[in-house]
Amino acid sequence: MKNLETKWAIRLLKEHKEICWQHGINLTTPVINISSGKQTDGYWSPRDRTISISRHLIKTEPWDIVLEVLKHEMAHQYVTDFYNDADKHGNYFKKACKKLGVHPAFVTNKDYAAKIEDFKGKLPSDAKRMLTKVEKLMALGQSSNEAEAQAASRKANYLLNKYNLQRVENDSPEIKYHTICHKKKRIESIQQAIMSILQKYYYVSCISSHTYDFQDDAEYRSVVIVGKKEAIKVAEYVYHFLFDTAQTLWQEYRKKHKAGRGDKVSFDMGFIKGIEDNHKKMLESSQIELNDDRLLPVSTVKALVEQNRIKNQVEVSRIFPKLIKQYYGKHRPSSSAYKNGFKNGKNTHINKGVTTRGGGISGFLGSSGKG
Repeated sequence: MKNLETKWAIRLLKEHKEICWQHGINLTTPVINISSGKQTDGYWSPRDRTISISRHLIKTEPWDIVLEVLKHEMAHQYVTDFYNDADKHGNYFKKACKKLGVHPAFVTNKDYAAKIEDFKGKLPSDAKRMLTKVEKLMALGQSSNEAEAQAASRKANYLLNKYNLQRVENDSPEIKYHTICHKKKRIESIQQAIMSILQKYYYVSCISSHTYDFQDDAEYRSVVIVGKKEAIKVAEYVYHFLFDTAQTLWQEYRKKHKAGRGDKVSFDMGFIKGIEDNHKKMLESSQIELNDDRLLPVSTVKALVEQNRIKNQVEVSRIFPKLIKQYYGKHRPSSSAYKNGFKNGKNTHINKGVTTRGGGISGFLGSSGKG
């Protein structure tokens, strides 16, 4: 365990340096201590110039939260170095938090248990009701009746759009983020393609990044989803559904046509193009009045997505202040793999009929860690 804790400390020193670089701040390198207590998740000692991070925190919470705790303690270090320990959680500390991009939940002087709870957030009751309805409609997407499956998908899409319109009118909920990690060293073409679908139609922003796994002492590539908590839940479900479905369909195509690795990008792009065509049709059909509700014109839905994108971008900039624009790999639209992927995408309706994700959206309602 001691050997592993040494590796954690080394990783946290690397994270300290990365955070300083990302935010253009020059903090001296502190001593990192992995503490054994459970009462205090993090602590900055000006006298010893030591940042202590709880072993219990590292073992029980996602690495995203560990980093927010680290940044909170780095803010205390900043106050020591630049403001001569002027205050503990006052104005100077808040200025330091802003410079370091500390999440608002971790700027307060609440205990860490309360900070973590605020960071994770809670789903509003109306969001839970909406998600339950959407899940039931997605389940109908399994119907062998094509018209019934398409109607269920359109209604689910309509409810999501209607809910987001109501939330714009009623309040301005906090923007959250969630990390999905498959423990791989690279982002696959299908992941990049799915991220584009989520950004266009599911009120979230997506970034390919990296994260640390404390058990493996390894850095893996990851997908970060940013948005309202309820939007993240739907997007997370859709992500896993499309990822699992695309992987299954690709393996079937590869075996049948003896396709090579070079065909996978084309197949994935074709699959997502088919999925996107379905979404475009659902967007157009959102103008149809359902259950005597008001109309949702395409222009309104597009404006909603753009408004959410702008709000999400504030959080994206906080997490990734030096984000570089990301691009997809090359593919051949004329290839057999692309055309077959497109056909499969057109025939795919998002539902909960995936054996590995059989819990549907409800399976994600209580999740807060990495996928």
